[in-house]
Amino acid sequence: MEGGKAQRPLRIGMLGLYGMTMPNLHFTGFETGFGEIAPRLAAMGHDVVMYCRRGSYPADKRIPEYRGVRLIYVPSPGGKNFSGLVATLFSVIHALATRRYEIFFFVNVGMGHHAALCRLFGKKVVMNVNGLDWTRAKWGLFARWYFLSAARSAVRFCSELVTDAEAMRVFYVEHFEKETTMIAYGAYVESSVNPGLIAQFGVEPDDYYLIASRLIPENHADLIAEAFLDSGSKRKLVIAGGANYDSPFHRKLRSLAGGKIILTGHIDDQEIIRELHCNCFAYLHGHSVGGTNPSLLKAMGYGNCILALDTVFNREVLGRGGIFFPRDSMVLAQQIRDIEADKARVEELRQMGPERIRANYTWEKIAGQYDELFREVAARK
Repeated sequence: MEGGKAQRPLRIGMLGLYGMTMPNLHFTGFETGFGEIAPRLAAMGHDVVMYCRRGSYPADKRIPEYRGVRLIYVPSPGGKNFSGLVATLFSVIHALATRRYEIFFFVNVGMGHHAALCRLFGKKVVMNVNGLDWTRAKWGLFARWYFLSAARSAVRFCSELVTDAEAMRVFYVEHFEKETTMIAYGAYVESSVNPGLIAQFGVEPDDYYLIASRLIPENHADLIAEAFLDSGSKRKLVIAGGANYDSPFHRKLRSLAGGKIILTGHIDDQEIIRELHCNCFAYLHGHSVGGTNPSLLKAMGYGNCILALDTVFNREVLGRGGIFFPRDSMVLAQQIRDIEADKARVEELRQMGPERIRANYTWEKIAGQYDELFREVAARK
């Protein structure tokens, strides 16, 4: 309430995502985040529509509404490299034709040209830039050029940009002379319910380290695996994650697997992911690109002892609640030996993550920040 009057709900269109996460249909990364944020905005009274890539949904999953969010499925041809761009173009065409959204909200800086098109039609456009895609090793030269051009388009045209970490906000000021609104992601605080679920991977509670991420070079699973083997640990290393392409990086990982290193592939079942987190000895986080990482927040909420790559983004999220390693497998190997000899330190770190989530990264807080931002942008002349 402001001045005794109830705030008017907004009509919000969300574009650029794979779509809404559902039971047995889970998307990693920021899709997980907006699968939490969108329903909370709807619960506040907003009319929220999320555009979904039709090719990512089996026919029986293409329901018209989920958790209060209306879903529209658009064609998504083009394979792994172009389906996002094509699907978002179809989403933009539909959204502009209906002329109904007061806020056009985009996720992913690669959609900067799409967002600019909506702005040129006089719409109020907000974009979560979600990282520095033009620096990712998995992309070729043309793709990196496109992402950078899209970022420049977003900077020039969008009504407001959202960065997901303070360090990312500073980056946009320094490199693009653009002030942004910093809103992070959230996580739940959870504990183990059914530890027997991890037995299928040949491990027992407290007897393994965990990596849970997409298997892409900038997440450094290869460096971590080499350091783990060099450490001489008697525990195992479980690497939970998949990839939709092959490369020398992936072949190297497969060559390291076997015996003490277990590759599970992609896991959709979030109950299994929870149990792998809650029962591991420690979580190893090698992400080097991007701001507030959802998988790191998830590990904190599950009460993991975390060893993370030393980046400004990981330090911002973890604070004092983690051990940081450089891109040096020998240093990480020694840190693994040290942590195995210091059970008190392990328990201390396991307590710090949930405390930090409760203080800074609840979904209610994050959704409230988006509600405030969307209302402020909608009220602009």
